[in-house]
Amino acid sequence: MLSRKELAKLARQAHDRSFPAGAALTSEGETGATFGVIAEGQAEVSIDGRVVRTLGPGDYFGEMALIDHSDRSADVTATTPIRCLLFVAWTFRPFAMEHPESAWALLELMVKRVRDAESR
Repeated sequence: MLSRKELAKLARQAHDRSFPAGAALTSEGETGATFGVIAEGQAEVSIDGRVVRTLGPGDYFGEMALIDHSDRSADVTATTPIRCLLFVAWTFRPFAMEHPESAWALLELMVKRVRDAESR
């Protein structure tokens, strides 16, 4: 939903991090301050020890805790070596406020995730 120019602007604010397979990217119940976008590799999302989905390049995680400053609702674990772009709340929030289309895209995904969770 963003232009290449706006994506480049957002990417400049990211921390580019790599993790080995098996690394915990988030831990359920932990306080969250980052939002991650997977650039390369795969990860599993699990809730209460049960895998609920697999993430790959272009997928993201951590947005709920970033938005409402609550604890993480799931574990995200790298299943392959993985490279992520990580954003902290104090840089991502102003960007989202300036680009409501990005905030709307997050809302759509969160609604889908809530509906999926309700159907389990």
